[in-house]
Amino acid sequence: MTVGKRILVAVAVVLVINIVGATTAFFIVTRRAHPKTRGEITLTGLDAPVEVLRDENGIPHIYAETTHDMYVAQGYVHAQDRFWQMEFWRRIGAGRLSELLGEATLSTDVFLRTMGFTELARQEYEAMAPGPRIALDAYARGVNAYIRDRKPGRLSLEHGLLALQGVDVEIEPWKPEHTLTWLKIMSYDLGQNLQTELDTLRLVRAVGTELAAEYFPAYQDDMPYIVNEAELERHLGAELAGAGGWAPTAAADPGAAALTAAAAADGAFVGGAMPPHGLAFGRGPGLGSNSWVIGGSRTADGMPILANDPHLGIQMPSIWYQVGLHSAEEDLDVAGFSFAGAPGVIVGHNNRIGWGVTNLAPDVQDVYIEQINPENPAEYRVGERWREMDVRIERIAVAGREEPHVIRVRETRNGPVITDLASNARFRGFGVEGPAIGAEGLASTELSLRWTALEPNRTFESVYRLNRAGNFEEFRDAVSLFDVPAQNFVYADVDGNIGYQAPGRIPIRRNGTGRLPAPGWDDDYQWEGYIPFEELPYLYNPEKDYIVTANNPVAPDGYAHLINTEFNHGYRARRIVDLIEEGGTSIDVAAVEAMHADSFNILFEELSPFLLDMEAREDPESPGGELSEALEVLRAWDGRMGRESAGAAVFAMFFQHLVENLFLDQIPGELWEGSSRLSEGSRVQSTVESLLSRPRSGWWDDVRTPEIRETREDIIPRALEAALAEGRRIFDAPVSQWQWGEIHIAEFRNQSLGESGIGVIERIFNRGPVALDGGMQQVLSADWDMREPYEVSLLSSMRQILDFSDLDTSQNVQTTGQSGHPFHRHYDSMIDDWAAVDYQPHYFTRDALEATDVRRLELVPGE
Repeated sequence: MTVGKRILVAVAVVLVINIVGATTAFFIVTRRAHPKTRGEITLTGLDAPVEVLRDENGIPHIYAETTHDMYVAQGYVHAQDRFWQMEFWRRIGAGRLSELLGEATLSTDVFLRTMGFTELARQEYEAMAPGPRIALDAYARGVNAYIRDRKPGRLSLEHGLLALQGVDVEIEPWKPEHTLTWLKIMSYDLGQNLQTELDTLRLVRAVGTELAAEYFPAYQDDMPYIVNEAELERHLGAELAGAGGWAPTAAADPGAAALTAAAAADGAFVGGAMPPHGLAFGRGPGLGSNSWVIGGSRTADGMPILANDPHLGIQMPSIWYQVGLHSAEEDLDVAGFSFAGAPGVIVGHNNRIGWGVTNLAPDVQDVYIEQINPENPAEYRVGERWREMDVRIERIAVAGREEPHVIRVRETRNGPVITDLASNARFRGFGVEGPAIGAEGLASTELSLRWTALEPNRTFESVYRLNRAGNFEEFRDAVSLFDVPAQNFVYADVDGNIGYQAPGRIPIRRNGTGRLPAPGWDDDYQWEGYIPFEELPYLYNPEKDYIVTANNPVAPDGYAHLINTEFNHGYRARRIVDLIEEGGTSIDVAAVEAMHADSFNILFEELSPFLLDMEAREDPESPGGELSEALEVLRAWDGRMGRESAGAAVFAMFFQHLVENLFLDQIPGELWEGSSRLSEGSRVQSTVESLLSRPRSGWWDDVRTPEIRETREDIIPRALEAALAEGRRIFDAPVSQWQWGEIHIAEFRNQSLGESGIGVIERIFNRGPVALDGGMQQVLSADWDMREPYEVSLLSSMRQILDFSDLDTSQNVQTTGQSGHPFHRHYDSMIDDWAAVDYQPHYFTRDALEATDVRRLELVPGE
């Protein structure tokens, strides 16, 4: 061998060694946090050995002799699979993200510290009953058993990457309060009335009361309520069912007159208010859900079937973590969907009952205008006197800063002063007419927030009891403690019963509907307590033998109490009701699967008479006959939002441009872009449908052309022409070959590092794009944000079908996978099944589980 060849061989060997070394190092670094799922692990503090059996989808099924050990093991496996998610969530709840992520998250931390969730969590823990308190303690013990003595890089890849950037990541012990603060963040994400109040007032200022009233039409008569008037009377009595109800419009709000001066004041309410929702459940306007339960008289095997699919913002990893929990001590068997960071099962079933949830969205947030003593900003007005505020100091550590960021939090009797937040500072200082106070009758103003989540509550105790309930009475007793965020609960049991309960701590207002800010100094606008649980709507074995909840109103206007004035306008609920009614008496699990997959667009039925009969007035810049071709595509379309459908693509783009042509010439851009409530899908669909019967409404007029007053007949063709122009830019094909799935995609972005701006990092943590069926307010939820079409922002975060003829034949699936580790095989293993609306087996009994290929891990007691 020549010298040259020897050199080449030596170089090749070095290169191979380096490549192998780099590959090995990469393999080790990216997988060193992956959990051990076979063999034996010693844990101190266990009463007896615990078995953790993982099925082929990585779902752990925990078998323990004692309930204490069951919760220890749940904490341990949650930390194994999702500790970074747990760390991220607990820092959100405590307002401590900036310690890791620096200035980028400081405004979020300031808001959360202002809310004071950590202190509330401590109060809840101290007041908690022994059973749930023991569960929280045991769960924390399990989490800490896993994270103790592990370096950050062995807990998650995210921790390791932060360490490489020089961020000093201190892994603190898990505490019960971390679980409880997380429930507060859930409440913030699922309760959006605060933003709605401010946006409503700003809309009135922008377009006037007449157009604003048209933007918020009443609930349509042909849309379903969860509990109808006859059912209300049967369960609650005529006095509550037909009491005349509350005034449902802003015009009937007695607080409106007192706020006239505020609405007209220069500089008042002209910007975004709160940090964006999505801290917990991802981003996406109009968070909602579907759940329904079908009684045995309508099913093929004579037993109930319960279905649920919560609609939450898209994120990675999934919000949900599936688990089976089994305690011999209590003879407890419960399975379903949990949150990493909380013991127990949030949505699922035990061996007697099952339940599903949708967001009730009650109005539990009120903004108050506070008059401040101009001589002492720590005093505010109550009646005719000044009262001292409660003041606390919060110090927020920020990565990259030597000194903490210090804020002063002021609180009135109504709650924290939210205009002390930098994003809200512009809202302070406007005048409100009222009795003179002080030597010269002067007062500045601030805004404060009253919210049920800012009071100690018992929501975790509700989950604890719900996991153990064995009948409808025990179920109602459990959910009576589900204070906030209030949910619609559907119910079924192995005895063939079905039911529903609306729980929650929902205020009774002395005056007003809570749609507008109220004068904080006036006792006439204070809350008078909460709706008694026994007066909240419920159902038990209704005559129709099914119950549907899809964020539609709980009860008709005749119901005695105000629950909310903002709700979904019933498109999904009506479609589910229609499918159940069409199913007759032979509905089975396969039929319910098809309901989950239903993508029929009800709005197309409403719009088609105005759209399909229009004259084909060709745009001279479009290819010959394109408008005629588009109309033919729509006439042949079956109304289903399939990913391969040309009709779905044309209609979706037409509707997007119809909304833009209707509203964006009059709603200020800053208000539209900053308001997820005004642009929420159910809202705009209902408004558009209502305006179809008002062809000369001022909304149809394009105010940018003052010489012309446009009507419905002008704007609908204009919107279709704009949609075709957009389609030409996107699709390189005739209209008949357009495909909805080319633009209607889901991108699963990691909540913390998925939008880092560093391509290689984003490719590691994110998944997608994934083409999806469905769309705006179909049963198959895959909504896009009207402000950012057409990428999916809101979707079915999981799907559950419980078959009470045999719970082992139940099915479920979630969006991404069980693991939070991006190189683990279960990080994204469910995406394909979820996107196709396919399901995975649900192993409830041990016999069913043991018949499969399981990974067996034994946790054994140690010293």
